[in-house]
Amino acid sequence: MPFSFHHERKPSRDRAHRKAFGPMRGDKNSWELDLERSGEINILQRYRLGQYLRQVTKDNSGPPFISHRLHFIEEDLREVVQEEISIKEGLDVLDNCGKEKQRLDVLNTKYWLLEQQWWHYHSCLQDGYERRGFELWRSHPKWYVHRVLIKYCASRQGCCARGCGCCLSRKIDPTRALGVGHCTFECGCCRRARGFEISEGDKILLKEKCREEIGNLPMHRIVQVAIWGLVVDNYGSPFDMIDAPPS
Repeated sequence: MPFSFHHERKPSRDRAHRKAFGPMRGDKNSWELDLERSGEINILQRYRLGQYLRQVTKDNSGPPFISHRLHFIEEDLREVVQEEISIKEGLDVLDNCGKEKQRLDVLNTKYWLLEQQWWHYHSCLQDGYERRGFELWRSHPKWYVHRVLIKYCASRQGCCARGCGCCLSRKIDPTRALGVGHCTFECGCCRRARGFEISEGDKILLKEKCREEIGNLPMHRIVQVAIWGLVVDNYGSPFDMIDAPPS
């Protein structure tokens, strides 16, 4: 029997699966694995975003994109949470305790329904580059205090324009974890500072107009930060753009 000094390397489980069945769409390739090991978070996220956009182009996918829908649902969740806080802190003066309880019950149901939608859209994120990019960025509990998101809130005359710290320190119930983030129409502090109420009709018109325009874009600056943590012309770690320590 011939003797050989060359011992065949036993294939790893993942290599064996790839060889036997071929790679599945969304599997990590050697480039992504090397970038993960390098610790270069910005380059890793840029690579993932670039690959995701190539897949969108290849598939000829059209708007609205799942990441945009997820972003819009998060805005709606924040509205519910901020209105709940306003009621509980006595900023919304309802006629009596019965109406207050009734409104909180309505908001509780609304949050539950929106939460179901959030998880649905989360499950619809492209399994691969998009999902991994989202999960990495959202692994930081204070992702929403990214400098670009702070500046955006301030430009809309939210709490970040006044330095009151509400966006960072809102007393959010642990069951409302998806409602963290910046100011909406329902922020009680903003309503006091504004000095006037916005009609329900105007709220709907403004939201629908903005969402229609954003939804037609393959990538929107604020959505890009909220989903990927990336900013054009910034090459440092996205986590270094967060202006708050992890909790």
